[in-house]
Amino acid sequence: MKHHRLHERTWSLLRFVLRPYLKRRFNYTYEECNIEGPCLVMANHDTNWDPLFLGCAFPKQMYFVASEHIFRWGLVSKLLNFFLAPISRMKGKTAADTAMTILRRLKKGYNVAMFANGSRSFNGISEDILPSTGKLARSGGVTLVTYRLEGGYFTEPRWNTAGIRKGKIKGKVMGVYSAEELKKMSVDEVNELIRRDLYVDAYEIQQQEWVEYKSSNAAESLETVLCICPKCGRIGYMRSLGKDFWCSYCKYSVVYGKYGYFGGPEVIYDNVTSWDKFQTERFIAMADEAKENEPIFHDNGYALIEVGADHSSKKLGSGPIALYRDRFECCGMSFPLHELGGFALHGPVVANFSHDGHSYELKPSQTRCTRKYQTVIHHLHSRGAEMQS
Repeated sequence: MKHHRLHERTWSLLRFVLRPYLKRRFNYTYEECNIEGPCLVMANHDTNWDPLFLGCAFPKQMYFVASEHIFRWGLVSKLLNFFLAPISRMKGKTAADTAMTILRRLKKGYNVAMFANGSRSFNGISEDILPSTGKLARSGGVTLVTYRLEGGYFTEPRWNTAGIRKGKIKGKVMGVYSAEELKKMSVDEVNELIRRDLYVDAYEIQQQEWVEYKSSNAAESLETVLCICPKCGRIGYMRSLGKDFWCSYCKYSVVYGKYGYFGGPEVIYDNVTSWDKFQTERFIAMADEAKENEPIFHDNGYALIEVGADHSSKKLGSGPIALYRDRFECCGMSFPLHELGGFALHGPVVANFSHDGHSYELKPSQTRCTRKYQTVIHHLHSRGAEMQS
């Protein structure tokens, strides 16, 4: 590959410079992995710093699979591409092109790293992997290394707007599987192996270790994840400031504490995982009970952007969005749900989806819970697939 030697030197320099900083800044401890030959590394994903954490643990240079939006950062993107050559992955779109690029680099003898969950956790439990992940691991014909990072969810929650919360992050090798071992397994078996190795339940670990993650603004923007009040049941009235999280309609309130739990005089759900479980069940019930031309959700103030294959972007319009049982309407355009190629989020609120060969990005102008659309669209897709089978 062109500039591969430069990529190797950059990798070594970054490891030398960043390891002491990451250890000190994040209280980061890790198990190093130094194996011979090309390998495919799969890790879980909870913070924006995960590529650096992973890089500390692997002395040999790797090419990372990265979300497409980082290729639209102007000069920064050009520098990243020149010195590190990451592999682009558009969220909310089928990953065939990305998979082919990964396989080509593995075939040339290079190492590749990817975050198999594809997306950071909203509620402390690892996002599921794509069904095609196991097939990719088998097709690579190289060693598969699974690497698990713990502590990231509380260090930099997905709704985070208040900076890093220093506590503890650990990295460890979960498994090293040869190409021969993988060939003896079915795709489903490889998928299950990856799920098992990379699964993290942040609150389960916290109940064992009780690590403090302090922040004076710990709850700010939590309404981008949790938008239903558990007391009055209304959507869109949750607000946050500092450590406080409350419903502006019924005044239900809690405080987000240093261990990641909610406190207060009338706590209904004491952690994000249980609150989110209640919320998801409510969303699904709303979708199943909605009438044909009745919006399940609707919001104002979104911008619709078309993203080109060359990472260019073009604003198509702005305005309200609405989700129905059979379609998604946004900024004057309508997309049949059964034709959407996916619906994924990067960061807490920006959505990516594809339709008819085109890729789109959806950005709110104000704090919004875009995740509710993702939850219900995935549910309706799953229900449609079940009805067809």
